[in-house]
Amino acid sequence: MEKVIIKASDGYNLNVHVFDVSKPKGFIQIIHGMEEHQERYELLASELNNAGYSVITSNLRGHGDDAPCLGYFADKDGYKLVLEDEKLITDYILNKYGVGKIILFGHSMGTIIARDLMMSESNVYEKVILSGYPNPQPAAGAGIMLANIVQKFKGPQYFSKFLEGMAVGAFNKAVKNPKTDFDWLSYNKDNVDAYIKDPYCGHGFKVSALRDLFILIKNMANPNGYNDVNEKLPIFMFSGEDDPCTGGEKGRDASLKVLQAAGFKNIEVKVYEKMRHETLNEKKRDVIVKDIIEFLG
Repeated sequence: MEKVIIKASDGYNLNVHVFDVSKPKGFIQIIHGMEEHQERYELLASELNNAGYSVITSNLRGHGDDAPCLGYFADKDGYKLVLEDEKLITDYILNKYGVGKIILFGHSMGTIIARDLMMSESNVYEKVILSGYPNPQPAAGAGIMLANIVQKFKGPQYFSKFLEGMAVGAFNKAVKNPKTDFDWLSYNKDNVDAYIKDPYCGHGFKVSALRDLFILIKNMANPNGYNDVNEKLPIFMFSGEDDPCTGGEKGRDASLKVLQAAGFKNIEVKVYEKMRHETLNEKKRDVIVKDIIEFLG
């Protein structure tokens, strides 16, 4: 594994890990989820390497052990910077390997970012994989307004328990008799315990980052915002049946319909029984890895 630092437009150091193979079938860019980090995808990277693919992971700004401030993007327009960061990483891959397209993989918040990127970048993607994809939220507009008010009085790096709860607080309520605040992540107790013990997981978002998140969610839900649509782009959307983050059957259907209304026509959807949000950290994850590799072809 090679560690690379890419300088973002505002000077932020993007921490990138490159997992190369010889004569790769393709290049997979992984975008992790909210309040976690790229090291949690090293097993997947290894499995994709074994299947013949080079993999490039990175920490979102405000995430990981090198973040100047956990859960914070920027005082303003952080959502734009997050999207620019991923475009820079894509450009790095295209230029490093002299290829025209990459495969995009996003998990959770990573799928929100991926869908926002698909609005203008879909023709640079060979395939797209969306894991544990959050559904459109009508309350995103109210979240933006509230975050702006809180930031005005408390500052961009203020942590609001109320707004954090608005973003993720409802998920654990879907779990019957939860033993921890993070049981919604998976049925796998070992995974939940490891997440809780990890200082770079579950650290919360500052009010400005929550505003950025709500903006990204609002934008991804607008079919008219997709201005560069490759209708033939193969898209694989998968989730756990008991994943509250996707909004259940109605939420999953809403996410699918947005992409279809935008013009994407080549979409495969799979739902895995007795799994929650982090399907790739459930004990029967091998089934999903097999399906991912089959989709990649």
